[in-house]
Amino acid sequence: MKTLIKISWRNIWRNRSRSIIIITALILGLMGGVFSAAMRLALEEQQFEDTIDNQISHIQLHHPDFIANPEARYSIAGGIEIASELSMRDDIAVASARTVVDGMIASANMSSGVRIKGVVPEVEAKTTGLDELLSDGSYFTGGGRLPSVIIGQALADNLNTGVGSRLVLTFQDVDGEIVSSSFRVEGIFKLTSKSFEERTVYLNAAEMSRIVGAEDVVTEIAVVVEEPGEYRNVAEIIGGLYPDVKVRHWADLQPALYYSLEFLGEALIWILIIIIMAVSFGLLNTILMSILERVRELGVLLAVGMKRRKVFSMIVAETTIIAIIGGIIGLLMSWGMIEILGNTGVPIPGGEGLEDFGYASVLYPRIESSFYFEIALVLVIFAIIASLYPAWKAIRLQPAEAVRQE
Repeated sequence: MKTLIKISWRNIWRNRSRSIIIITALILGLMGGVFSAAMRLALEEQQFEDTIDNQISHIQLHHPDFIANPEARYSIAGGIEIASELSMRDDIAVASARTVVDGMIASANMSSGVRIKGVVPEVEAKTTGLDELLSDGSYFTGGGRLPSVIIGQALADNLNTGVGSRLVLTFQDVDGEIVSSSFRVEGIFKLTSKSFEERTVYLNAAEMSRIVGAEDVVTEIAVVVEEPGEYRNVAEIIGGLYPDVKVRHWADLQPALYYSLEFLGEALIWILIIIIMAVSFGLLNTILMSILERVRELGVLLAVGMKRRKVFSMIVAETTIIAIIGGIIGLLMSWGMIEILGNTGVPIPGGEGLEDFGYASVLYPRIESSFYFEIALVLVIFAIIASLYPAWKAIRLQPAEAVRQE
């Protein structure tokens, strides 16, 4: 075997230009595939983090009628106790009890429809990381003459307001009566999704209870699970425990995002397969050309008694060695490329407009280490498959005819 590998190695470099060209093609093909995969994974991670982690959480619980009519009167019976029980479960990281209603917000300049969320600041920070999303102001420190409110950057721009400004919120209380109250903008949060920034307002749950006219009014419970991949199972368990409550996981709440992520995953696999297949056909063509140039030499080897299976193994070894060389260099260069781009980011042309649809204007690609090993394995497998036809052509040669060819 050692001798066979040595012969294969020498055969590869007999035509240096051709070998270097196919190795370069392998390197560029791998770098292109890895970059494409990394960008799609970055997009998936950004979408998931912005939408699930910072907005809706993994699971939400509501009164069945609240979904069609987001009003304070459609509250979850015993919502505080349910949130506390859920938080104690091993498969749940945190459960945030909120008072969520639809209403209007007005500044001195204009007004807008919004979704108002009364939250417990400490719990909400663990649920959506709202305290870390602030681009200006502070996070429910209080101390002002008016109660605090936190709004999105896009909403602040629309209302032509900022930190310290006075706003008026109007919505329905538990009896269906229209109520209004003044607030001071304490903080402004920034997200990729401008639509969420434009329509979401946070205030302290204690103030919300005072305005709606009842204590412990919970219209929504947001749940963060310990293992994100288990969100369906956890949602099913919660639904069994509380049959009178409508339980929906993030795929139900954001079906467009769910199918988008599913499509990205499948597209990623096919893109990599197509790239590696294209490179493999180039490898097949190179080895086949090498065989046709060495017909007389192969005929001599067969004539002097070299077994056909060894000739077959030699051709496969040549192909595999080329794939390994190109694969190692290509993956190392891909790793370096992703490490650099993961720190600097990749600006998306026209990305500012994409923010209206919840997409970031700059992506930070990344790849798990195991992914490189998977690509390497697939490359070697396809290289071996690509070598089978040239190797078969080589062992089909008739020694008597092959040695007479020039």
